[in-house]
Amino acid sequence: MMPDPGPIAALTDRAVDLTRFRHAFQQVPGAVAIILVPSGDPGITGITCTSAASLSGTPPMAMVAVDDRTGVAQSARQAGRFSINYLAADRAGWARAFSARGHALDDLLAVIVPGRSGVPTLATGTTAVLECRVDAIHRGGDHWILCGTVLHARSQADARPLVYHAGRYGTFTQHTTDAIDGPNAHTAAGAR
Repeated sequence: MMPDPGPIAALTDRAVDLTRFRHAFQQVPGAVAIILVPSGDPGITGITCTSAASLSGTPPMAMVAVDDRTGVAQSARQAGRFSINYLAADRAGWARAFSARGHALDDLLAVIVPGRSGVPTLATGTTAVLECRVDAIHRGGDHWILCGTVLHARSQADARPLVYHAGRYGTFTQHTTDAIDGPNAHTAAGAR
């Protein structure tokens, strides 16, 4: 049983204002992915997303949060499948195209191919691609959370990832061993 939080809860139970919330999350770097879903017309629905993640190892599952205005959750519910295509660092143009409302898929149709499970995937320009079967869809505020079993996964170990941070696209730079083992290494080790 959870202990009673007492009077402190009354001071902290209101949600933060939207501006502070957005500013805080802009400081959290996110891997950039394009979510693709089979749909009626034009046949494929897709959006740019930075809220896709591993959910479970047994069974292998992934999750993604999508804005309810995009129609992606409804298409995924009908199709029963979706793919998470994590973009390589040189694909910021694709991320911008899919983040715009009313984007045209025409620019990417040449690189969208059916994956092993039949779901549309990107054939190139990715660090990893996950093909998922929809297991559950949950409401989360103004978003839907798609939870899916990963049916097939492929990755490109030598591709650098596209990352979104502070309103800009960039990539990841690995620290050298010296930087990790520097003078403050004891602090990080002690925090484990």
